[in-house]
Formats: sequence, structure tokens, C-alpha cells
Amino acid sequence: MVRFRRFGSLAWAVGLLLAGAQLAAAAERTPTSGTEVFTARDDARQGREKPALAATTYWRVQAFVKVAQAGSGAHVQMLLPLSDAHQQISARSLAASAMVFREEPQAGNLWGHWTLPQASGGPVELGYEVVVASSDYERPVPRTALKSFSAPADAHAELQASALIQSDDHDLRRRAHELIKDAQTLDAAVWALFQYTAAFVKGGTAEAKADARTVLQQERGSSAGKARLLAALLRAVGIPARLVGGLKLEDASKKRATTSWVEARVGAAGDSWVPLDPGGGYFGWLPHNYLALYRGDLPLIVHSAELSLEYGFVVHQASREAAQAANRAAAGAPPAGVLAAGPEQVRTTATYVERPVASVVLIADQSVPEAVSDRIVKEAQEEEIDVVLLQARFESRYFRELYLQRLINNNLTLIRQANVLLIATGDDAGLYALLTLGEKQMALADARIVIAGDFLQPVGAVIGVVLRRLVQAGEVVLVNRPANLLALWEMTRANVINGVPMAEEARKWDLQPLVVSQLTDDDLSHWRRLVVGAWTRAVRAQVPLQALNLILVLPIIAALIVVARTVVGLETFGIFSPVIVSLAFLTTGLRWGAAIFAVIVGLGALMRAGLQHLRLQLVSRLAILVAMVAGVMAGLTVVGASFGIGALMNVSIFPMVIMSNVIENFTSSQAQFGTREAIRLTVNTLLLATLCYLAVESTGLQSLVLVFPEMLLAAIVVDVALGKWRGLRLLEYLRFFDLTRRMEKPWRPV
Repeated sequence: MVRFRRFGSLAWAVGLLLAGAQLAAAAERTPTSGTEVFTARDDARQGREKPALAATTYWRVQAFVKVAQAGSGAHVQMLLPLSDAHQQISARSLAASAMVFREEPQAGNLWGHWTLPQASGGPVELGYEVVVASSDYERPVPRTALKSFSAPADAHAELQASALIQSDDHDLRRRAHELIKDAQTLDAAVWALFQYTAAFVKGGTAEAKADARTVLQQERGSSAGKARLLAALLRAVGIPARLVGGLKLEDASKKRATTSWVEARVGAAGDSWVPLDPGGGYFGWLPHNYLALYRGDLPLIVHSAELSLEYGFVVHQASREAAQAANRAAAGAPPAGVLAAGPEQVRTTATYVERPVASVVLIADQSVPEAVSDRIVKEAQEEEIDVVLLQARFESRYFRELYLQRLINNNLTLIRQANVLLIATGDDAGLYALLTLGEKQMALADARIVIAGDFLQPVGAVIGVVLRRLVQAGEVVLVNRPANLLALWEMTRANVINGVPMAEEARKWDLQPLVVSQLTDDDLSHWRRLVVGAWTRAVRAQVPLQALNLILVLPIIAALIVVARTVVGLETFGIFSPVIVSLAFLTTGLRWGAAIFAVIVGLGALMRAGLQHLRLQLVSRLAILVAMVAGVMAGLTVVGASFGIGALMNVSIFPMVIMSNVIENFTSSQAQFGTREAIRLTVNTLLLATLCYLAVESTGLQSLVLVFPEMLLAAIVVDVALGKWRGLRLLEYLRFFDLTRRMEKPWRPV
């Protein structure tokens, strides 16, 4: 309220007139008389980093209101969400029980009214359900001269002071102008006001209508209080601003709390509203888990004074297909036929609590039974821990790393907020997937990282040190063997709740962890420190170590093939073909790589036989075969997308070139030596590529070469030594076995 000083009756009269004007303005905002429900606070955590690519998520949001008992004429009205540039609302359904429903648009909002014609003998339930497609939304503040900015002529309502947004308060106006005194541009002025408000301590009691002046004086406030203060500061310097009330969408959550943010109008056009969330730290953009329910400093629900009600929201994340099916069902169209997609490859399980004591993110490349995930969720709720379980299951290590990286990139906000980040993989894929955080230069100084997988301890030590240098984590713990996810969860829970050190709790589960954060430079040799520094600089320069893995392992594969050809005597399509085929298997996995190989080579042989009748030149035939390979690869991609086969969905140009080369070798050999010899060389090439793949995958050679690059010198030494081999091959001994036996017998003249 306006402060009064006793300077006579004239001052009293002026004060009463001002107070009356404020009360009148507040009355104009209230749609109907009755009891207003201002929702509880839901303070967000700071986070300003915009995603590199905008994401879209789909949600099913249910709002419910339960009235214990109602008399005739009882009335409840609730604000309903509308579509805008940030969100698309569809498939809306209403629940009105015995009440009459009507809609009323008002000042850019939509009110839903429920009225009870006659008294109810028991509880009454009402509400609505919508499907929301929400996207990351960015609208930056223009970098224009502050002196040249003027508010649009129709923005009077967004500049006017109100009972809770006291933009005409003397102290508030003085503070606003002090904050922007050095700003020369509009974006600098808005940023100064935003940064000042966002730095306030989070606080405020539930259901409190925190006004801007109180937040300014106490330098603390809820999301609604901070939003009101920022709106008042913007209005005080002539920038139109309005409040937005909404929800933070979290999967499998039930909540009453809403959040508030601000939209500042920085241009004359109707689409020039810039989102500003001082409670969450979002400046000029909003993430895809924000849902706007209404605009203006309004109560969410207004109801008759005699009613006693309970309200809340239930939120579930949905897939795009489920959202589209809901839209078709809402439109009255029968759902289209759906092709079975096979086993689920990527899965997310999450639970959130109102005031978590900690946040844990679990990432696994294994199939987690529902009983295990249900137990983790239940225990997390009991201990008031936010937990998110992300799963990506693929045969190929390459694709597991790829999808684990995608899971991490799609959940950067969760990972940044996590107190514990737990990675459980079958090998060292988790180590490499986390390096993507280093590529983004993300620091996790307060987080503890636990990585479990089947990898050699020297590999874990070197890559773990690289990871710690990149993300500067508070603690990095490595368990160099596959561990039960429940054991890892219990280890994490004991650390979070009871403060038990990770290494101590791990020993209870017969695990011998390596705490990377306790390693010093003295624990690594001088050469190994150079290797760590080199790979750290490479990741910071956006060079993925997975690509370096594939490059460095090529000489090792080539040395293995030299052994197979020189010592064993296994004939193939040269040395280059088995090398690149085994490299293709490393990206696709052996099962699907061999299947693709057989399909492509088989079709290529059949097509070549058909092209013989056209008497085409070799170059033309090969060009036609390349076109055939491209078509088959595209078809395999469609099959992979239909049945959820990751190795087929991610077919790249590299395997296509490899398979085209194999077909060229097959056709050339067939023309020179006949079909039988071409088939023999093809089988030998496939066999040798398979053996090389198994040798690399089963021994962890990819990571060993990265940690011990001096292995390349050993491969060269082997190549030099075998290059001087002049003896018979093993297969030649078998071929001439009978001849050698006859030669060993004494010669008798006839």
C-alpha cells in the first residue's frame, strides 16, 4: 500500500484517491466475484544455456478440481491454456460431471466456467485434459539504442501500475533507473533489470501474493514475486511487461505448484513479446517443458465462497505418435493402422518430488526390468530424491555410444542440475558418451559421476582423468566391471542420504572402484600425461574420440590381416577390402553388418548376371551397381525405422561406399576367375573381417590404442617382420600335406 505521511487533510485525500484507484484496477482484473486461488510457488533452478537445436516434446496434461459438496448455483472457473508460438494445444477434453460448462475468452485468455444447476449430494469432480506439443522458444531482445525506444501506443495496460506490481513506487522507480544508467542499448537495459531480479534469494510462503515492493525490500521472493518485481522494474523505465502463469512439465508428476515469468514487449508488432524468467534464469527464451496457462496477474481458479475444493495437475510425457493418435481420436477419426516397432530401444523413466533433497540421473545401455525401475522410483520418492533413468540398448558399441550421447545432449538441463550422474554400460561406452559434456565445455563442479562398465583399469584411469579435466566434476568414480544397476543405485542412495563415501559403499557390493579424483600427476607416467593432455585438447576442439578410435585401430586391423594372409595364407579381395569391411562391422555390429554384407553382395551378383545380356562396359555396370547399393541402403533404413533396428536406421555413406567396393571386387574377380573363385574370395573376406571385428571388440583394442598409441609402432614392427616372410603358409602346408609325406619316404628306383 502507499505510504502516507500526516501532512494534513489534503495528503489524506490524495492517498485515499490513489488507494481507491489501485483497488479499482485490481477489481477490473478479477473476472467474477468469489474466492480466488493463487497457486503455490515452484521456484526453478538457474540455467541459461540455450540448446544448439530446438527440441519439441509432447505432453498429456490433466487438470482436476474436486469439490466436496456444492449447493445450487455453485460456480467454478479456471483458466485454460491456448496455443501460441511456444506451444500447440490439441485433443482437449472436458470433465464437467453434473455441472454446466461454458467458455469465455477475455483479454487474450480463455476462462472455463462450470456451474451446478442443482445441489449435489456428494463430491463433484471437474477438469480438463489436453495434449501439448511444446518447443524450445527463443525471442531475443533487439540490440537497438535505448534512447530511440518508445512503447507502442496500445501498450497502456502493460505500463500501468497495479496493487501487486507497483511500478509507480518511488523507491522502485529510483532503483530501476539506477540499474540501467550505464545501458546504451535496449537489450543491455533489459539484461541489467533481469540479472538484478534473478540474483535475489528464492523464498516465499505457499499461496502468498508477493508484491513487487515487498520482494524489492526483502531481496527474496518466489517465482511469482520475482516476476512481479521484474515486470514493475520494466514498466518503471517505460518497457511494457506482463506476467505469464504456467506449469513446468515433468514426466509422471502430480503437482499443484505453478510458476510465473514475464513477457516484455520490445516492439510494435504483436509477436514482439520476449520471455524472461528470473526464477529459472531463462533470458530471451523458454525451454520445451514450460506450459503457459494464462497471461496477466490473475488467479488460476475463482470459485464461490462457500465451496471447499482441491485441485492439481497430472503430467505425463507422450510420444509424437501417441499425441497424433490422441488428436485423431479427438477429431473423431479412427486411428490409423500401426506397424509393430519391435523391442523398445530408448526408454525414459522418471519421478519428481516437490522439494527434492538431491537429483540423480541414471543412464544405462542395458535392459532394465520394470521391477528394478519401479523399485528405484519408489525408493527415490520415499527419500525425496528426483531421479531420471535413461536407457539406450543397441548391439553395436558405436550406436550405443551415439545414442547415449544423444540422451545426454537431450537432457543437458537435468544433468546440469544433477547431484549424482550414474552411468552403467556393458563396456567403456559410458566413458566416451560423457565426453560430449567436455565438447560443450560444461562444468559439473558440484556433481559426483559414477561410471561402471567392462573396461581395463588403465583405460578407465586415462579416459577418466580426461573426463575430470573436461567437466571438473567434484568426484569421478570408476567401476571397471559390469555392475548390477540396483547395487549402483543403493550405493548412490547411501551416499546422497547418509553421506557414505562412494568407495566405501561400493565395497559392500563387492566392487573395487577407482576414485579418479584422488589420482595425481605422479600416478601417471610422463608419456601418459602427454596422452591425457592431447586427448583433452582434442575433445575441447570438438574432435570426438570415437572417430579417433576408428582411425587409430585401422593399422591394428591391417596388421592382423597381414598375419592372416602371410602366415595363415587366407586369400581375400586384397588387404583393403577386409580392413574396411571389419570397420563397417564396428559401426553396425556383427549381426546386422554381416546381414547387410550378404544382402548387398548377393543382389549385386544377381544384378551383374542380368546386366551381362546388355553388353555394357565395366564402368557403366559399376555405376549401375552403385545406384543399386544406394537404393538398397535406403530401403534398409526404412525397414530399420519401421522395426526399430538402430543399425539400419543409421546407415551412413561410409558403409555404402564399403559395400560398393566389395561388389566391384566381386564382379572383377568373377570376370577374371569365374563365379566359384569370386564366391570363395568373398567368403574369405567376410570371414577375415569377422575375425578382425571379434579381435578388436573382445579385447577392447579400440580403447587400448587410444590410451597406448605406441601400439601403432608395434603394428609397424609386425608388418616389417612379416614382410620378410619367405616360408610356406599354414594353408599351403595343409594343401601339400600328402606331397610332403610322399617326399619323406625313401626313394626306390624302378
